[in-house]
Amino acid sequence: MIDAANVTRADKLAAFDRAAVTGAVVLVVAVSADLGSKVFAVSHGGFGTVVYNDTHDGDFVRRVVMSLVALAFTCGAAVVARQRGIGRLWGAWIGAGLLIGGVLSNGLSQFIWARGTPDFIHFYSLSPDVWNIADFEIWWGLTGGLVSIAIAALIAFARERLSGSSTPPVSEL
Repeated sequence: MIDAANVTRADKLAAFDRAAVTGAVVLVVAVSADLGSKVFAVSHGGFGTVVYNDTHDGDFVRRVVMSLVALAFTCGAAVVARQRGIGRLWGAWIGAGLLIGGVLSNGLSQFIWARGTPDFIHFYSLSPDVWNIADFEIWWGLTGGLVSIAIAALIAFARERLSGSSTPPVSEL
């Protein structure tokens, strides 16, 4: 259990930096995987038919704003988690990296392919929709990030109830 009274500012920043760097690495890998898979799909015909989605032309600014909101939320959640003694939110940072990577790579696709974002993953038996890797990154990033925050909060709550003590108020940290 984290002793919040003995955690220095440097300790908080070091933990924050490690988790944030992990999220940044996930973001770079997510963008690379998505754009690489799109290049492969377009040049080799995908896994069937490549469909170009141009319904979101000109929304790159909105995608950047959405990414900044996701980043701000994750930063805020990480700060609150450290202040409350919950610990590091690795899952939230990984989820933010996936979410932002998927959102930005779909936005960048509009600039790379004039016809629109290439979608090439078909689930004919489940849905008429056609997907790409970024769509999965967005879903898993959002879902995984939120679920990991909820699990961390539940673990902290259970730990507090079992120990019979509570975390000192934020002003004492």
